[in-house]
Amino acid sequence: MSDAPATPKPAAGPVRLVTIACVLALIGVVFSIIHFIWPGPLLFALFMIVGQGSFGLALLLYAIAIFSDLKRQKVL
Repeated sequence: MSDAPATPKPAAGPVRLVTIACVLALIGVVFSIIHFIWPGPLLFALFMIVGQGSFGLALLLYAIAIFSDLKRQKVL
């Protein structure tokens, strides 16, 4: 039997942040689709507040996950 080197496990923190970012992005997509199917002032306001806010927060969490993983791997 050969002892193959174990693959390093990804850190739980960045994986959790990316998962949360994906969920927030999906929430933003749902509000975007609802607004495009049934356009109206209330849905536009909800899209601009909730949809764009969740997209922005998802992007921020994704960037934090990337930088924390690069820092963990001592690239930065």
